[in-house]
Amino acid sequence: MRRRFGLLLLASLLVARGAAAAEEIPLHGFVQAASAYRLIQPDRCPRTQRLACREEFVLGEGRGRLELTPRGEWWGLVAKGELIGDAVGGEVDGDLREGYLDLRFPAVDLRLGRQIITWGVGDLIFINDVFPKDWVAFISGLPLEYLKKGSDGLSATGHWGGTSLQVVLVPRFEADTLPEAGGRLRFNDPMAAIESRNTDDPSPGAEGPEVGGRLFRNLLGWDLSLYAYRGFHRAPAGEVEPGPRLRLFFPPLNVYGWSAQGAALGGVVSLEGGYYDSRRDRSGRNAAVENSRGKYLAGYQRELAPDLTLGLQYAGDVMEDHDAYRATRGPGMANRPTIRHVLTARLTQLFWNQTLRLGLFVLGSPNEGDFYVNPEVKYNVTDALWAALGLNLFGGPRRAEFGQFEGNSNLYAVVRYAF
Repeated sequence: MRRRFGLLLLASLLVARGAAAAEEIPLHGFVQAASAYRLIQPDRCPRTQRLACREEFVLGEGRGRLELTPRGEWWGLVAKGELIGDAVGGEVDGDLREGYLDLRFPAVDLRLGRQIITWGVGDLIFINDVFPKDWVAFISGLPLEYLKKGSDGLSATGHWGGTSLQVVLVPRFEADTLPEAGGRLRFNDPMAAIESRNTDDPSPGAEGPEVGGRLFRNLLGWDLSLYAYRGFHRAPAGEVEPGPRLRLFFPPLNVYGWSAQGAALGGVVSLEGGYYDSRRDRSGRNAAVENSRGKYLAGYQRELAPDLTLGLQYAGDVMEDHDAYRATRGPGMANRPTIRHVLTARLTQLFWNQTLRLGLFVLGSPNEGDFYVNPEVKYNVTDALWAALGLNLFGGPRRAEFGQFEGNSNLYAVVRYAF
C-alpha cells in the first residue's frame, strides 16, 4: 500500500511538473541522499528492540521532492510532495510534506491545508511550539527541517493597528513521530515485557478539534507574543489492561504561554514561558499521564566576530505535584526531578564567502546528566548542490530524555541537489 501510494504521488507530481512547464508555473524541488551509521553496538537488547540491535544503519535513504508554487494577486498555492526510498527497510513511500491554499484579504490572511506551524523562540527547546514533530527523523540524522511535521487544518491571521491574531483550527490530530517497539531506533521502554499494544487516537467528536491562538506585535523593537492551545499531548500515555495489553492514548492538554525577543546587550535576547495544564491528571496521581508543569527559557545570541556566531540558552521544566508523581511511579519508569535544568550552546563559523559552515550544538542537563552533541560540517559546492557530514551523539542515564537514545548515536552524511 505504501509503495503504491508513493508511485501514485510521483506520477501526480510528474504530471504537475509537465503542466507547470506548459503554463510557466513556478516549480522547484531537489533530490537527496542520506545515510547514518550507528556508532554503538549493544551488549544486550530487549525482545521488542531486536531489529534496532541488529541494524548497523539508522538511516539509509534517497528522496526526491517537487514543489509547485503558483501565485496570484490574492491567492497562492503550495504543494510539496516527496518520494522516499528506504534502502535499509526496502520500502518506497510517498509524503505530502505541505499542501495548502493561501487567501489574502485586506485584514485577514487564510491558509487551508497541510501546513508547518512554528511558534516560540527556542532553539531545539519547545515550549509554546506544541505542533507535531518527527523525533525519529531528528535522531536518525535527517536535516533539521524534518523535525517539524505538517498539521492539516485552517490558520487565520488578522491584522489590526500593528497587532496580529493568528487562530489555528486542526480537526485531525497528528501525534509526534517517536521511536516505537519493533522499529529501527533504541530507546528506554519501561513496558518492554508487554508485546500486545493498541493505540487510541483522540476522537474529535468526543474531545473537540485542536484549537490554538497567538496574539503578537512588535513593541519598541521587541517581538511579543501570547499563546493559548487546547488539544492533546503529542506523546502517548500507556495503561496496562488485562491480558496483559498496553493501551496507548493521548491525554487532553491546555497550554498557555508568552514569548519576547529583541535586540539587547549587544545581541539578541529571547525569553519564553508556558504552563502545561494536563487536564486528565491535575492531581498528579495518574502515573500514566504527564503531570501539569511550567516551562521557561532565556536565550542570548550574538556575533563574536565576522561570520562567527554564538547562541546560549537556559531552560527549566518544573513538575507540579512531584510528591504524587513519585508515589505513583511504576517500576522501570524514570525518577524525574521536580525541576529539569537544560543548558544549550550553538557555535557557527562560516568560511570561504559563507560556502563552508562549521557548526556545533551542545545540549545538556546538569541535574539529570543526559546530553546531546551535534558537530557538523556543511559545504555549498554550488548554489544548487550542498553536502553535510556530522555526528549525533546522545548520552547519559538510560532513563533520561536524551540518555535513552545513546544506542542510536550515529555518523551521518547528506547530499542534496536542488533545481
